[in-house]
Amino acid sequence: MSRALLLRIAAILCIITCLGHTVGTFMAIPDEQVAMKETVSIMQRTMVPMPVGTSRTYMQILDGNNLCTSLLLLLLGVILFSIAPFPKTSMVDRVIGIAAVALTGFAVISAIYFFPVPVVTTALASALSLFARTKS
Repeated sequence: MSRALLLRIAAILCIITCLGHTVGTFMAIPDEQVAMKETVSIMQRTMVPMPVGTSRTYMQILDGNNLCTSLLLLLLGVILFSIAPFPKTSMVDRVIGIAAVALTGFAVISAIYFFPVPVVTTALASALSLFARTKS
């Protein structure tokens, strides 16, 4: 498998994870999940004072963090797609290495706090990126 193909597959995995995360974040809560609806309601009403600026609700903070996560996953995918056709240089390898570290971080955090799907997709994207880095 070529270096470019490995990086493109890793990029697609990043973008799939981004899409899943974004859709999952903003999905409607089913009516039968009463406890979840109550929790969200409390989060929407509970204000958190910010060190600078106006207060935000816990839900606004969670939504903002989720959007940041989606944006970062999208950008990692775009970066990997963008550098896939470039020849092997120390600068390109450095960018791949940084992306792989970020994806490994996502995988570890997902393993601790979330569920297996983002663990697998981000760990695989990281592994493919690192493997691509070894190819000329």
